[in-house]
Amino acid sequence: AAADPVSMLPGSLGRGSWCNEHDTIHKRLDIIEEKVIKTVEHLESEVKSLLNIISETTSNIPIAPGTPLIDIFDGKY
Repeated sequence: AAADPVSMLPGSLGRGSWCNEHDTIHKRLDIIEEKVIKTVEHLESEVKSLLNIISETTSNIPIAPGTPLIDIFDGKY
């Protein structure tokens, strides 16, 4: 029977140990990715809410006749 070449190397930790570490790293990365996605979604929601509040607030401000209108977003948003 042929032996596993990885486990035969001097000083080798064996295949199982490396695979477990690899799986653990991937699980941690999956958790981090999920947290980043949720954070980005939350921040997008907060920004949209803030932009809506700004829009509603500015539309309710009385403007004196003859006052030039300024678009603070330059039409970009």
